[in-house]
Amino acid sequence: MIGVALAMIVGVAGHQGWKGYDLSQRRDASQRYAEAVRIAARNNAAETEKAFAQLAQSAPAGYAMIARFREAALAAQQGDGPRAASLYRRLAGDGGLDAPYRDLALMLAVLADADRGEPKALRQEIGRLTADASPWRHVAREMAALLALRAGETGGARDEFRRLAEDATAPAALKARAQEMTAALGKKQG
Repeated sequence: MIGVALAMIVGVAGHQGWKGYDLSQRRDASQRYAEAVRIAARNNAAETEKAFAQLAQSAPAGYAMIARFREAALAAQQGDGPRAASLYRRLAGDGGLDAPYRDLALMLAVLADADRGEPKALRQEIGRLTADASPWRHVAREMAALLALRAGETGGARDEFRRLAEDATAPAALKARAQEMTAALGKKQG
């Protein structure tokens, strides 16, 4: 009996110790993240990049993921599309992240490469995100239409914009953009 009681006490103490340690780690990550955001507000790109990179390396999973997204977004804001795309693709390939975050990272990687990447390859990359079951389908379809337009496939782009404009489940702002693009592309074709 004494052994069982002792084991229970040690187990509870260990559990409470772990909870305290975990809370301390999350609190520390929260403070470091807030500091990185303050540095970003001062528009010091080098310090901001360093702060988010350090956080991405050492913070608990949630803060690390957010820091990695911010690091990639900072590269995009600085006009470094190739680096942003690379950072986003690393997130997209991280099996430790939930699928919606990996898919978001993939969308952002393709967006970062949209002006200079091969349009057909980029469309293939986001192809699975255009499926009806994908929560990203509307944005992915809009991006695919824009990439088709960039590739010179005006008819395919117009058809995709028209489908988006007629999609009752598409967000209103996206539908409005799709309607405008359909009209503009229709005029170009005569």
